[in-house]
Amino acid sequence: MPIEGRPGAAVSRVAVVGRHDAVVPFQGAGLEVFPVEPGPDASPQVQALVHRGYDVIFFTEDMLPHLAALLERHRRSATPCLVSLPLGGTQQAVARLKGIVKRAVGADIFGGEAPPAKGAK
Repeated sequence: MPIEGRPGAAVSRVAVVGRHDAVVPFQGAGLEVFPVEPGPDASPQVQALVHRGYDVIFFTEDMLPHLAALLERHRRSATPCLVSLPLGGTQQAVARLKGIVKRAVGADIFGGEAPPAKGAK
């Protein structure tokens, strides 16, 4: 069941998947987190979230090699939106991530302004 926002408007369900230490901080932003170790078991676990109806699924970039087939299967569909989280945390990567999340869920769930991209005026 989708999380309800404004009356009459459903909010996208968002999941964050990856190593425990990398995903737990996202609980503070109100996202549902699912600790999953990178490896061959990652793809079936993420596919289960797709079947449960999550609209946006973020995953840590160390899971990318294990999710290649799943990403290819869903790359042309609007949902689920599968997005790799940059673990480096550079200002440009964070700004890009905020933009992706805002487009995907329709709101800036991280709050505040995104830092300007390097070289932006």
